[in-house]
Amino acid sequence: MGDQPHPFHAVADLATRRGLRDLHLAEERGGKYVRLYQATPPLFFKHRNDPSDSYDRERFKDFKRILLSADDCDKGPEATIALIRSLLEKFADYTPQRS
Repeated sequence: MGDQPHPFHAVADLATRRGLRDLHLAEERGGKYVRLYQATPPLFFKHRNDPSDSYDRERFKDFKRILLSADDCDKGPEATIALIRSLLEKFADYTPQRS
């Protein structure tokens, strides 16, 4: 994301206040790796502009990956939270297919 703060930081800061207490921020490698995730349903959110990372497979191997575009995040954290909330509802019954 360059010199700008990653948009997921603002989303994570606001999420608890908006009732998404199970949505968490995963940050590694000095902030170069940033994801949002929730264990139930097992989903993780990756910004489309973030590079792929082997850590996704290690940490989130049984989670469904959902890519969020710049447009999804450019409208601010409130709009991103609304989108994430709708995706959590859409995938509420998701169960991992891998064994």
